[in-house]
Amino acid sequence: MSNLSVNIKMFQVGELGDCFLLKFKKDGSESSVLIDCGSFRNSDKSEQRLQTIAGFIKDDLEGKPLDVVVGTHQHNDHLSGYVHAFGVFQQTGINNVWLSWLDDPKDEQAGKIAAGQRKVTDNLQKIVAELAKNNNESHSLASSRISDVLGFYLAADDAEEPKAEKKVKRPPVVPQMGIDNLRKLGKTISYLSPGSVLDLPALPQNSVKVYVLGPPRNSNLLFDINPNKDETYDTKLAAISNLAEGYLSAMKNFTGEPVDSDEGNFPFDKKHDRKLTSKLFSKEYQMKKNAWRTIDDEWLDQAERLSLYLDTYTNNSSLVLAFELVECSKVLLFVGDAQTGNWLSWEDIKWDKDKVKAGFSLDYLLNNTVLYKVGHHCSHNATLKEYLDDKIIHKDLVAMIPVDRTDPNITKNNGWKMPAVNLYKKLKENTQNRVLVMDIGYDPDCDPDGQAKEAWAKVPFKPVYNQQKFYIEYEVHSDSN
Repeated sequence: MSNLSVNIKMFQVGELGDCFLLKFKKDGSESSVLIDCGSFRNSDKSEQRLQTIAGFIKDDLEGKPLDVVVGTHQHNDHLSGYVHAFGVFQQTGINNVWLSWLDDPKDEQAGKIAAGQRKVTDNLQKIVAELAKNNNESHSLASSRISDVLGFYLAADDAEEPKAEKKVKRPPVVPQMGIDNLRKLGKTISYLSPGSVLDLPALPQNSVKVYVLGPPRNSNLLFDINPNKDETYDTKLAAISNLAEGYLSAMKNFTGEPVDSDEGNFPFDKKHDRKLTSKLFSKEYQMKKNAWRTIDDEWLDQAERLSLYLDTYTNNSSLVLAFELVECSKVLLFVGDAQTGNWLSWEDIKWDKDKVKAGFSLDYLLNNTVLYKVGHHCSHNATLKEYLDDKIIHKDLVAMIPVDRTDPNITKNNGWKMPAVNLYKKLKENTQNRVLVMDIGYDPDCDPDGQAKEAWAKVPFKPVYNQQKFYIEYEVHSDSN
């Protein structure tokens, strides 16, 4: 009888974020894998929580170093822990760091893409600054919404944290610092590309295979971030997101930069521009009772969607890994925050026939997935509909969603739709309500001791919710059917 198993802990970072510890065991050997460690904000509270979690991870390893640390993509909510808890990870030790090819400083294509992302981020910062200068409610709202999303890249403090408790000096924390720290912490740094197949370190060879699915090398797919109607469960959100690109041109007018499209004078051409020179017209136009008729700031209503649209470029660059327990073919799928193009690119991967078994295919991995780490906090465009409909349908499937529904970005008026309603419903259907969530462990209809008791009884391990150490735990065993 086999004794290969993996324990998965999803840590509660206290807000939007990702932090997963996987511990594989086989014939007395152990291999530990930490996939991301970060949270959205950089407040004292956020920093302290991440340091505490890093301490729990160190204690859990009982003096052993982490065998592998994975940094999926350059967003604060995935990497800030490697900045705030750098000292703890330094004490713990890291043998191997796995990053995407996009983080490889020697990769020419990656360098060009990184430069483009920096330009977009800089442009958004300029837009925020320009909007903030105007004593205008609409502009202030747009500035606030863009700043929310820039928190993925820059220093986003907790607005609710008392000023007296805030540090006087906190250097701006950017995900690049997390990547740089991982390079310092790891003994061996590997930059992974789609099609790579690795044996998991510290285990007997051919015990656990790791397949690299994304991010794609194909630039068209790398920047394909919005699902079509038949690729998502939430078509209205997809439609709104698809409209967002046009607003970038309009917002560039605030920075004085040239606009690279026909929409330079968005929403109307220059010939339709009218100055308020007529006193009568000016008076009527600016009267409060006529405010509902003006259109000056209508385009700003989609400012948040615009910044989210740009933000998804980085999500789509996620390092996607599938871990296969070889002897039983069970798969754990970790997709980071991969968006549409990343998912679609998997079909085109050319695998080394010498490193995969006969008959190997993408469908083989998806059909055998028994643990799915749901992408991007269960947003509408981070799980491809056709795959969840027809391929990720194993009878033992369990889903883990790193979402905190108390996060201000979700609870605010017109907040982020996480988890996306229809996707969440479909995940519960596919898993028979075996869905674990970061914020409260599980919803009532997924309670292993309540409404979902029968469904959880069909799999060999009942999840454990440890509120004292901030994690939800599940296990996969190779000797169970």
